[in-house]
Amino acid sequence: MTRVTTAMVKTLQKTVTASNRRLLLAIAIGMIACWLVIPRADGHAAYESSTPAFAEQLSQSPDRITIRFTQELFRREGANTMKLARITSSDLLDEYAIGEVEISNDDRRVMSASVPVELPPGGYGVLWTNLSAEDGDEDSGWLTFYVQWEPRPWQIEQDRHIAQELLIPYPGDEPDQQETADAPTPATPAVARVADDPTPALGVGPLIWLALGVVASLTVVGAVGYHLGRRGRDA
Repeated sequence: MTRVTTAMVKTLQKTVTASNRRLLLAIAIGMIACWLVIPRADGHAAYESSTPAFAEQLSQSPDRITIRFTQELFRREGANTMKLARITSSDLLDEYAIGEVEISNDDRRVMSASVPVELPPGGYGVLWTNLSAEDGDEDSGWLTFYVQWEPRPWQIEQDRHIAQELLIPYPGDEPDQQETADAPTPATPAVARVADDPTPALGVGPLIWLALGVVASLTVVGAVGYHLGRRGRDA
């Protein structure tokens, strides 16, 4: 192989290597952009429902408390707990002993504990903690209910605050299903809702297209940078 041919091969190898580096850099930046743009699933096993229901008014003391979460729970000693207390004021608790917390074998999103004592009339709170088996995140929160008791204004205000933290509606705030069913259907409901919403939420589809656009843009930038660098060397 002549010296000229050898020099051409080395030059080609350097050019290919530089091109690959720029391409890999553009792809890496694009992947990072996708990771930042596309919304990730919310971590932790959040409260979904319970028995008694949130802020439910019971006619008698419950014999068991059951809570269902949005993710399966990981069995670890001390990770999934419940504490029951009677809330006598906004900052005073009177704790009651309950049974051992059990995670259902049929549905690991459900944990429960027995209530071995008869609860006197009043408002009660259940402080729960859990450990998600899906992402390893810990979570905690309050569940309230009432036994033969009409909640006082301060208790209602407290429950509304807890409901906001749990991202659930306060009982009675949901739209009446019967009224919704009896209400006349607009001629173009979908168009009307989208037009009237000043801050419409982006769905997954638009975000994916946005992410793809970011990837394409970064790839083009990398390619342009490569050609400009090559043109500068040739000059």
